[in-house]
Amino acid sequence: MTFSSPQMPPASGLAKPAKLSWVTVPLIIQMVLLALSIVLLPFLIPLINLAASDPTVLQDSSTTPAQIRAVLLFFAASVWIIEILSIGFLVLYFFVFRAVQQGRSWGRIVAIIVFILALFNFPFGTALGIFGLIGAFDTEVTAYCNR
Repeated sequence: MTFSSPQMPPASGLAKPAKLSWVTVPLIIQMVLLALSIVLLPFLIPLINLAASDPTVLQDSSTTPAQIRAVLLFFAASVWIIEILSIGFLVLYFFVFRAVQQGRSWGRIVAIIVFILALFNFPFGTALGIFGLIGAFDTEVTAYCNR
């Protein structure tokens, strides 16, 4: 005797398609990887400062300490700009993930754009992009998101 409850379809009448996970799982993996990069990227600044404090860096007489400080300042500013942009992309991925789960067409469209851009991130992004595009162009997923 089994005690399983029947699956109730959503209010719209369409059940979630099987390949919807082919869209949502790559988005979750991309969010996790992006969150890891957000956490780890600030640790790059002290590492670069440590490398710049090495006396062998200053062996070239044409490089002054002021120039090295300017480069380090530019590098640190670049890291924080990348941090802010990464947080923005993480928020975007989260809203796209939620929209695809809820069957919104704009979420599927933005997910397709995200997966196309992920194709350039070899090798992991390419695999995630391929799986995500296969799922996003599945007929059941398209129907689920275009209701």
